[in-house]
Amino acid sequence: MKKNIVILGAGFGGLEAATTLSEKFSDRYEITLIDKRDSFFIGFSKFEVLFGRKSEEEIKYSYKNLKANKTRFIQESVTNIDIDNKVISTMHSRFSYDYLIVALGADLYPSAIPGFVESGGHEFYSLEGAKKLHSAISDFKKGTILLTIFSTPYKCPPAPYEGAFQLVDYFTGKGVRQNITIKVIIPTPIPIPVSPDVSREIERLLTDQNIELIKNTRIIEIDSSAKNAVTEKKDRFAYDLFIGIPVHTPPPVVRQSKLGEKGFILVNRKNLQTEFENVYAVGDVATVPVGEAAVPKAGVFAEDGAKTVVADILRKEGIEIELRKFEAAGACYFEFGGGKVGKIDANFLGGEKPRVILEGLTSDLRREKIEFEAARRDRWFK
Repeated sequence: MKKNIVILGAGFGGLEAATTLSEKFSDRYEITLIDKRDSFFIGFSKFEVLFGRKSEEEIKYSYKNLKANKTRFIQESVTNIDIDNKVISTMHSRFSYDYLIVALGADLYPSAIPGFVESGGHEFYSLEGAKKLHSAISDFKKGTILLTIFSTPYKCPPAPYEGAFQLVDYFTGKGVRQNITIKVIIPTPIPIPVSPDVSREIERLLTDQNIELIKNTRIIEIDSSAKNAVTEKKDRFAYDLFIGIPVHTPPPVVRQSKLGEKGFILVNRKNLQTEFENVYAVGDVATVPVGEAAVPKAGVFAEDGAKTVVADILRKEGIEIELRKFEAAGACYFEFGGGKVGKIDANFLGGEKPRVILEGLTSDLRREKIEFEAARRDRWFK
């Protein structure tokens, strides 16, 4: 009788798990990958759409072209995760599992901040948001832009600052930068809490680009009629264009299951298994403790986690012997403008303490960033 491996979510973690499992397992295993979308895109490519460098279709990779030839892809929304009976329900089907890999990511919750949606709800953490924001900045010629991180955790910690740097580059190219004030408001004492050194460099770059950074300040409400962002101390910041990094939450189907009773799914950092046998969580939907903090939410760590999970399943099935330690290792690239790219290279669990290094800014890293996307395209898609 075949064993069933079900993967929920076809992002970095789900795609890497499906691809590796298809390579390693025989036909005695049924591998099912479920995602509500019809295609995948690399997170940083949303900036290409935001700033008008590429169309939506140019950045997408269709799941019809998956290279994981032993994996059955189901395009449906997951409606229930029944841990007790080991059954996954979608809008039209039910799937039993022997192994479950949850890689559903984190959802955006724009309405968590009163007035944010009414202010325009501008953000660049979704493809729809990037397209909408493109229209707003195309017409923007003068005034104050506030870019705010509402809360932590959020996906891809460098991305808000990348957005600010690229706004400078965009408006400089349009010849209106001198008429625009850009302020970044963050709830934390430094930009990247796990790395004071990287944070100092980001702060220096922000200063060099005449971007004001306002730290330790949490925006809790947007007064859209007065065009003010209101802090928890009742201070007000005026804006002409407001951009927010929305509150992130586990998907509803996770929150409503036994896995998400405490929010994001807590996993064992050794093999990324949850408290339930043969049920794993990787990527943004999971919480992996690192001291008093947690592994940041980024695609490269989801991909790294998927490799550990597959190794653990192979070990349990007697196909391979060694467990692959999850180190939360990988690199996040960010566009600075002018053809220059920076890279934050990190390894959170491989040593005595997290290692986070900022490299660049160079044009060589732009080529490396392009190669990063190409490598995953060629591995996961035909």
